[in-house]
Amino acid sequence: MGDTSSKNYHHGNLRQVLLQTAEDELARCGSEKLSLRALARKAGVSQTAPYRHFVDKNALLAALATRGYIDLTTAMIRSEQNVPGSPLDKLRAVSHSYVDFALAHPALFKLMFGPALEPHAQHPELFEASRQTFILVHAIVRQGVEDGVFRQDDVEYLTNTAWAGVHGIVTLKLDRSELFDRQIIDLERQIDASVDIFLSGIKKI
Repeated sequence: MGDTSSKNYHHGNLRQVLLQTAEDELARCGSEKLSLRALARKAGVSQTAPYRHFVDKNALLAALATRGYIDLTTAMIRSEQNVPGSPLDKLRAVSHSYVDFALAHPALFKLMFGPALEPHAQHPELFEASRQTFILVHAIVRQGVEDGVFRQDDVEYLTNTAWAGVHGIVTLKLDRSELFDRQIIDLERQIDASVDIFLSGIKKI
């Protein structure tokens, strides 16, 4: 997003403009260099205007992460709905959309899952948004257990295990991209392999 100073903003959409500008700046320079004053300059508004929407920088980051979780969950829901098959197919689909989102928004993804905003419980909207992502995966796993596709086990633990496997791939890709860029490991194949190994372990015998 370029310099927005020439645009006029209605009171109702300044918050969204600030969030989008913040995400752009987050990708460019990281969260430590973000400031509400700098965002105000980028948006072409007074330096006090952002404080009508965010009490401080931490509130801005929490709102940005919240929006990230909402967008991530929306992408995962769409991928799930596009697969009319079994819970096995749905887990593969949402895993790919999870990775796709992370690679498209690496700085935002790191903010969402990093320590800067821990504990999420201090930010109720952020906590709820992050829970919705978990709930989506949880529902797919639970359906697999109820359908007799997956073995009877604690769905909470199965869900965390499924999430951890895919999240680990994302972390490797973001932090050690050379493991994939050397074409030793194909990312898409690795996602499928990780999901399939997990699924083979929880399939009902």
